[in-house]
Amino acid sequence: MTISEARQKLIDWAAGEVDYSEGANNYNKYAEDSRLVKLYGWNVQNQPWCDIFTDEAFIAVFGLEDGAKMTYQPLGDGSAACWRSAQFFKDHDAFYQSPEPGDVIFYYVKGQINHQGIVESISGGIVNTIEGNSSDSVARRAYALGAANIAGYGRPNWSVVVDSPDDPKEEEPDPVQEPITIELPILRNGMCNSYVAAAQGILSAKRFSLGPWGVDGEFGTATMTAVQNFQTRNGLTRDGVVGRETWAKLFEW
Repeated sequence: MTISEARQKLIDWAAGEVDYSEGANNYNKYAEDSRLVKLYGWNVQNQPWCDIFTDEAFIAVFGLEDGAKMTYQPLGDGSAACWRSAQFFKDHDAFYQSPEPGDVIFYYVKGQINHQGIVESISGGIVNTIEGNSSDSVARRAYALGAANIAGYGRPNWSVVVDSPDDPKEEEPDPVQEPITIELPILRNGMCNSYVAAAQGILSAKRFSLGPWGVDGEFGTATMTAVQNFQTRNGLTRDGVVGRETWAKLFEW
């Protein structure tokens, strides 16, 4: 298996779970996997489950022992807490500021690492993700590279399952990488691009309705209304345009 094949297996599994929704009191099917009890050392049912979803992805695709090794977690003392899972990667020099497909993306929520997902792809200055427990479901999200709420990316130890490497550069990435920053464009009604999708993804995560179309990359009336409502709530000019000040507020968590 090559690194690319391993990444794709992980992403394909996660993609197959999109739109799954939790039950009452954070109930989720992933916590029912007895292998997670062996990983964590306790039953994590009825807990916030973004980390649980990520760990289940690695275990479902690669098995308990290899999945734990790939995320640097000791069996019986793994973690369903995002901040601690991020620390496992940091402790093994596997935490980066530039993403690759299959990475575990970690987010700041109110100043602490408290949410995560799986990187599906990177395109046009946007990182596309699949996240568990995102508005109580497994959902696709999109963010601008360099967004302030992104804490960094945990790079799985692909060598655990790879026996036919791709480009050697992927096996030995430089652990020292500078953060990526980009100039975000002004978004208006009528536009259609990946930046619109990124703004929509954040609005949706913040529970602003995008109408029946959801995150579709098209800046229509429903998206403009969501932007206006967001601006009103955050004390911004209610013009329905995503400019620098609105982008900055969108990236605050």
